[in-house]
Amino acid sequence: MATATYNEETTDQEGAGFAQTYLTPGAGVLYALLNTVLSATASQFMALGSQAGIPGLQLIFVTKLGETLAVLLFLPFFRPKLTTENGRQTLLMVLSTITENAGSVFQFMSFVFLFPGIAFGIIKGSLPLASVCIGFLFMKETVGVVNCFGIVLNVAGVVVVTYGLITENTSSTQRLTVSILIPFAATFCKAPSLIIARSLIGVQKVSVLTVLFYASLPGAVVLLGLTYLFETPIWAMSAQTVGYVIGLCLCDCGAQFATNLSLKTEKAGITATIKTFTIPLAVLLDYIVLSELPSPLKSGGVVLIVFGTGVVAVYTWWRHRKETLHKNLMQSLDFDK
Repeated sequence: MATATYNEETTDQEGAGFAQTYLTPGAGVLYALLNTVLSATASQFMALGSQAGIPGLQLIFVTKLGETLAVLLFLPFFRPKLTTENGRQTLLMVLSTITENAGSVFQFMSFVFLFPGIAFGIIKGSLPLASVCIGFLFMKETVGVVNCFGIVLNVAGVVVVTYGLITENTSSTQRLTVSILIPFAATFCKAPSLIIARSLIGVQKVSVLTVLFYASLPGAVVLLGLTYLFETPIWAMSAQTVGYVIGLCLCDCGAQFATNLSLKTEKAGITATIKTFTIPLAVLLDYIVLSELPSPLKSGGVVLIVFGTGVVAVYTWWRHRKETLHKNLMQSLDFDK
């Protein structure tokens, strides 16, 4: 009996040690990677819903409504503080609401003009550089040489993908211009949104639910009005289309939670860089779901982005693991007292 108990305790300790050594240091990285999977899948549901005849703004409204319902579901269990502490925090919350919803509109609308894999190639690939620059200006957050190398590769990949769009263009110049400008508009809304969320969640320790509540509820109300103002909503859907809409809501909601949880421990630039792994996943799903195979030029850009993302993700995990091991060593030697 004593031996069995000892073995069980040893196993539990080993399991806890493994989690603390390998999983906990990479929690922010894992949340960011989870976001990539969910975002890539959501983009396919958005494209399929659009092809089924559902207006774009209506689909975006449904995603914000789904986020609002999910937050309202969790509020009674976690009971976060929903009021702000000062005027500066109120201003940041308002700016977070505006930039997050504007970024979501531009991002999802880009899927109407481009295949999701290519749209993500522009948005996610240019987001790290924009996030790092804005983060340095407003929060004095910096990234190391290795992370800078990964971000440069991402930017190079975006340039290649964009050049491929221009050279392989078979549509009108106006449509090509819109196809490029909308993803970049999404980038320059998403980047400030990440910085603000990092400040609120990671620095000021505001609850993830609070930030999502103020972003999703006004967004759902405004998008419902825009849907009726600029489009003709279609509420009578086939069972298959309803499945697309439900899948879009679930994936987008999960992606939003994953991003904000990542920002609790990671800098905005690092989170944005890891999220570029959405691009190869979206390209793969483009081929599986939409039967769209990217050209060699676009594929080369995607490879650069994947490599840059891998550099940042692995280096970030290794750095956090090294810090955790150092902290554990100091505690074992009682140097932390």
